Amino acid sequence: MSSGPSLKKTPRSPWADNPQAPLRRTRGRGRSLGSTWIWRAVAPEYRLRLASLVGNRTLFSARRLLRRVRRCLDGSLPLFTSDALRHYADVLLEVFGVWDHPRAPRRVAPPELRYAQVQKHRERGRVVEVTRRVIFGAPALVHAEAAALRRRNGRRGQINTAYIERDNLTLRQELRRLARKTLGFSKNRRELQHALDFIDAHANFVKPHQSLRGRASPDSGRRWVPRTPAVAAGLTDHCWTLAELLCYKP
Repeated sequence: MSSGPSLKKTPRSPWADNPQAPLRRTRGRGRSLGSTWIWRAVAPEYRLRLASLVGNRTLFSARRLLRRVRRCLDGSLPLFTSDALRHYADVLLEVFGVWDHPRAPRRVAPPELRYAQVQKHRERGRVVEVTRRVIFGAPALVHAEAAALRRRNGRRGQINTAYIERDNLTLRQELRRLARKTLGFSKNRRELQHALDFIDAHANFVKPHQSLRGRASPDSGRRWVPRTPAVAAGLTDHCWTLAELLCYKP
């Protein structure tokens, strides 16, 4: 893959992770109670959802996400971009790093590992400044690879998290379990994870993406050919039906 995935969490709830008011667990509810984050990884060039994970805002959840992403790769390392959460750099070294200095071994980034962060500074809820930093890899190579992912209007791309932020909005529109203060709001982590897995599979294999459509042949009688993210990524040769998805056995 030439670029991606982007890594991001859903926006933080105003009551989440408040050290002044620690969560008091109710007996019998266990891990299903309390604030929860949704960790996600997306390959923006294909609009392909690589992984979605329900968990806490901890190093352990970041490790679970990156291990799932590693299973989706074909052996080559893409350009990783994320927000400024510090856990991503630590886990990328753990998952993709190599050992250096036999006398004092430590994990270092290999030359093919490229990772950049985007940090947005806000004042009164508005973004006033965006800082981009290259953490791993040659800066010139990272910026060139990010620019190769062109926008829909044809302009050169840049290091950002806009694709996954837009996909987060699509996810909230599709999944009622994420609509707060409603009867459909998810109250169980396991059920929410199952719903995310199905929504991601449907978006990857069944639902065509408008930005991925291709031009049809002149004698086909139509102008465009619909394509799903899985078709664009070469995982399948046709758009699946819902019956194919539900009956699929690996």
